[in-house]
Amino acid sequence: MIHNPAYQQMVLNTFCTALEDASPAVRAKAAEALGKIGDVSIAPILIKTLKDTAPEVRHSAIQALGQLKDEASIPNLLAAGQDSDNFVRQGVAEALGIIGSEVAIPALLKLIEDANNDVRKTVAESLGKIGSEAIPALLKLLEDANYDVRKSAADALGEIGSEAAIPALLKLIEDPNAEIRQASAIALGKLGKEDIIPVLIRLLEDSNAQVRESAVDALGNVAQYKVA
Repeated sequence: MIHNPAYQQMVLNTFCTALEDASPAVRAKAAEALGKIGDVSIAPILIKTLKDTAPEVRHSAIQALGQLKDEASIPNLLAAGQDSDNFVRQGVAEALGIIGSEVAIPALLKLIEDANNDVRKTVAESLGKIGSEAIPALLKLLEDANYDVRKSAADALGEIGSEAAIPALLKLIEDPNAEIRQASAIALGKLGKEDIIPVLIRLLEDSNAQVRESAVDALGNVAQYKVA
């Protein structure tokens, strides 16, 4: 960590100069480095970098803004969510989750309908970091056509731990994809409600060994809740 103000300014100036480098890789590293400084006063510099011609530079600037956790930059991130590059839009979803405020939910909702599966998957993961305020959006993602998105939504609901998610998670135990059934069992186990015990026992008859294994683990979690 630099304590000398003169050196701090020197380094900042160096990074700003590097943002004008001819190499996209150098510009991306400069944006990444600015995020590590952790001072929200540099947000305008990063916001300007969102207009860079190289997708990797825009992505690094987005990630840096997320690291700053500056809610004031959310509108700019929302605008970046319209980027033509899938990786950049995925970075927006991730950055909003890092900010981790319910203020970011409307911006994430804009990305729920994104055509790219990885973007929607990251939206689910980010919503899970925000908490119970994100449950309605996650419930919508449980119905996504892509199984990775559904799995991420189930995982996120399990982390949030709200009983409001139980009905939707119960539906997922009938999902044709084994990974979804497994994620549902794990999420239900984290909720620790004894009335889901019959459902978890039924999953012990699942054709997939990993689902059966997760059902046993989930039952163990419920048992811990009741002993406690």
